[in-house]
Parts: sequence; C-alpha cells; structure tokens
Amino acid sequence: MFLAYDKLQLISYSKQNKIVRIGIIGTGNLSPKVLQNFNANNNVEIIGGYDIYGVRDIEVFNSLSDLLVLVDAIVVLDILSSTFDVLSQVVKYGKHVYVENVSLCSKSDIRKLDMYAYEAGTIFQVGLKQRFYDFYQDLEKYNITPRILESSRYVKFNKKSTQLSVIDDLMLHDIDVALKLCQGEVKSIYSTAVGVYHKDPDVVNTRIEFYNGCVANLSASKIANKEVHQTKFFQNNTYCSIDFVRQSLNVQNNTGDYEGDGDDWGVKTTYSQSKDSDDYIALLQKEINSFYQSITNSIESISGISQYLQLQSVTDKIKEQLERNFTTNA
Repeated sequence: MFLAYDKLQLISYSKQNKIVRIGIIGTGNLSPKVLQNFNANNNVEIIGGYDIYGVRDIEVFNSLSDLLVLVDAIVVLDILSSTFDVLSQVVKYGKHVYVENVSLCSKSDIRKLDMYAYEAGTIFQVGLKQRFYDFYQDLEKYNITPRILESSRYVKFNKKSTQLSVIDDLMLHDIDVALKLCQGEVKSIYSTAVGVYHKDPDVVNTRIEFYNGCVANLSASKIANKEVHQTKFFQNNTYCSIDFVRQSLNVQNNTGDYEGDGDDWGVKTTYSQSKDSDDYIALLQKEINSFYQSITNSIESISGISQYLQLQSVTDKIKEQLERNFTTNA
C-alpha cells in the first residue's frame, strides 16, 4: 500500500504529465490481453483493482476507498460490479468513470448518476462501442448532416432466435447510429411490429423524426433468409452506404465540378475497415483513448451517460409503441 507522501507525489505527477491513473473494478472482461493492452497505453497507468479474482499482474485492493484515493479514473468491465452503489461511490469521490454496461441500474439510478457526475465535474462514459467504428473517422471529412437515413438489420432465421430481442439485440445498434449521425433532438417516434413465426416481434419498423428535419427509418428482423446489416443516408451533395457485414463504406459525393460518366454522377470513394478493427480489444482501446481525451481536455464524452439516457429514452418509446402496434399469429 502507498504512503500518504506517495499519494500526493503520484497525483501531482499525473496532472503534470497528463497520465491518467486508472483503477479497475471487477473481473468480467478483464482478460490478460485486455490488461496487457492497458499497460501498453502510454496515456494511462493501472494503479490496481478492486473485487478482482484470478487476474495476475495487478495489485488488488481490499477496500474500494483505498483505491479511489490513488486514482484519477475508474474503469468497470464487469456487469456484476456495475451497480448504482459502486458507481455512485466512485463519482462522489470525484473520479471519472468508464463503465461498460449499466443494465443493473434503473433509469432513475442512471439519471442520478448523470446528476452526480455533473455536480462533481467528472466524465461518465458508457460502453457504446458502435460509436467507435473506423467508418466515423472516414466520414468526418464530408461534414455529415443527413436528411434521410435508412437502416436494415436482418439476421438469418434460426429456431433458437426466439431468445433474441429485435429491439435490444438488433435494432439498438442502429438507433444509436442514427442518434449519432443525425445529431438532433428527437421530435417523434412511430414503430410497428409483427410476429410472423414467434409470439414476440419478429419484424420491427421504426420511424424517428428529429427537430432538425432529419428522418430515420429503421427496420430489423430475426427471420430473414440471409444476414444483412446496412445503413444508408442522404444529404445535400452526398450519399453514403455502410455495410457492417462486408465492413465497407461507400461515399458518393457531388463536388459540383464532376458530372460522372454516362448515367452515373459524382465521385465514388470506397473505404474498407480492417477485419480486426471491430474486435473487442480494438474497440475498447478506442473507447479508453476517447475517455482519456475527454478527461485531459475537459470535453464531453461522445458516449457519455447523457447520450446513453437519450438512447434508452428512444428504445423505451419504441417499446411503448409496440404495446399498441404489435400483431402476432398466435
């Protein structure tokens, strides 16, 4: 255990060199490879962990408060450790938080955590890995302001797919993509569903209108003949198509000085995403790097708790709509 003098010295060093000192709570997804990735990151330093079992090369603290006084931020990769009591204690100590999953917290708990983080002036980032695909970096050069967005997420039929929730397991990803790309406040939501084979929704269609004029049409199915996962959006002078299955992005841009050949128009550009770019560790690394940038530059996280609350609010409204607009053959 560190002495009091060591604590002051370490915290001073952290601020001076912009190294964020991190503590990890819970075992969960903390594999040796994940820990190795953390240790290879020059922007952060792992001080130790709490409630961790079976993981080597990390100092384990018996008291969470003993760990909190030594760190700038906490990372929680274990859903069982992501309780309101634990997370609220971390925020009340004035520490930044990255938590991978907050499903154990009620909506009321999450709102309280958002308020606590605001009052403490800390970053509270939630694991929304779909916001960290390489595609978004490629799109930055095009000044994306969609007017119409369409997403399709279809998985091949399997009798075991009755365990899948079309909203929580399939459409949730595309809802968040729409919220990120459309960047506006939601004006209205209309959703309908049908149970073709199962007694719960097999196919869901949702229309989201934003106050900035953008409209998103989302569809998802768990009884398709083949796997499809695409997002297309249209704006002035630009058409984009993301294929999450083939991991490719196509951008067709009308620059004004190029008319295209024959029946075609604009300039077409294709971006391919590397096969391991959506790997768990690769995406986690991007999330932690973003977390670091938010902390050191005092800027809002692109996957903060407020964005998560917006996502949860939209999914809740869709589920409310489906209570009225769902039909089944059973």
